[in-house]
Amino acid sequence: MRAPFWPRQRAVPAAAPGVLDGADGSLDPLDDELPLEALEALLPDEQSLQEVAEQTPYGEILLQDLIRRQLRLAVSVAAVFLIVLFGLPLMNLLFPELMHMQLLGLPLAWLALAALMYPFIWALALYYVATSKKYDDEFTHLVK
Repeated sequence: MRAPFWPRQRAVPAAAPGVLDGADGSLDPLDDELPLEALEALLPDEQSLQEVAEQTPYGEILLQDLIRRQLRLAVSVAAVFLIVLFGLPLMNLLFPELMHMQLLGLPLAWLALAALMYPFIWALALYYVATSKKYDDEFTHLVK
């Protein structure tokens, strides 16, 4: 007995002609030209795209450059985040009178943690995504 929360079985879609022609559902050989045409459609048109796909020395240089740029971006964003994250306790330790100063009825340290940290994290994330997308677009433009 099937439980009511289990997903229902979906109907099996109709197979392409020549795939399941046997009455017993066995596989029949495909037309020889159909897979070749599908593979030719996947082949790269550009020489540089093919070099990246085949991992030639030029393609390796392009990929290594992209990976190096992405890694440098990730490390720099993480470093800025960690400096700010560990800088707040250091600010409490080094400048206690400044961090206990009242602003809008709350200590400045609480406001920094509660109100300023989240927009800062969002801004870092947006910067990372935009820069990463820029690097990917430059790589795609260079390959094409």
